[in-house]
Amino acid sequence: MRSLKYFIVALLFISFGLVVTTTTSSNSKEEMILANMENVGKTLSSFTASLWQQKTNTQIGISDPPEMGTIYYVPAKNGKMKLRIDIQKPAKTVVVSGNEVKFYQKDINQLLITSTKGASSNKSVSFLAITFGSVSAMRENYNIKYVKDEKIEGEMTSVLHLTPKTEGNPYKSVDVWISQSIWMPLQQKLIEVNEDVTLVRLSNLKKNIEFDVKTLIDNFNPKAKVVKG
Repeated sequence: MRSLKYFIVALLFISFGLVVTTTTSSNSKEEMILANMENVGKTLSSFTASLWQQKTNTQIGISDPPEMGTIYYVPAKNGKMKLRIDIQKPAKTVVVSGNEVKFYQKDINQLLITSTKGASSNKSVSFLAITFGSVSAMRENYNIKYVKDEKIEGEMTSVLHLTPKTEGNPYKSVDVWISQSIWMPLQQKLIEVNEDVTLVRLSNLKKNIEFDVKTLIDNFNPKAKVVKG
């Protein structure tokens, strides 16, 4: 299940940018950022983007090889959002459809089918329960604060800092860089309780394009070994 953790990082990255709504914070800059993100979410029917992510063990100063792939996202309709992430090397895929999660590993031709509820019992996938829960649940569990404006890859962004309100969360903090031109996340840094860091970046983002949703959710090797958990 360790390899699934990378995907959960990206899922949080996307979901945070598309489901968050305005806050009651007295920080006017923070309110403006969240309001703009909310407005983008209202008009978004789908998007795709290139993904880059890498985890670093800060205690020994060693980074895992970076993973690169593609994200396909369709916002929730009738409470069922759809998202697919295809990682190129090593080849693996995660799909979320409503409360169902599918994790396919090409090298062993195995398809793990679980749920956001079931996944929440495992530390490596515990963020699913927050990511695909309600906005009120996210607010209940995390403090969201504006930090600064910063330029990354030539793009001006606003940085938001998330911290869990209670103990037991696998991450001590999350920083999210929000594009000031499209008001969607471009980069995210997650810091675990043990200080390990995962950095996630999105690029080549394309909004409101059409693709076959059924293929998005069900396109796996029909001979794959199915494991339910």
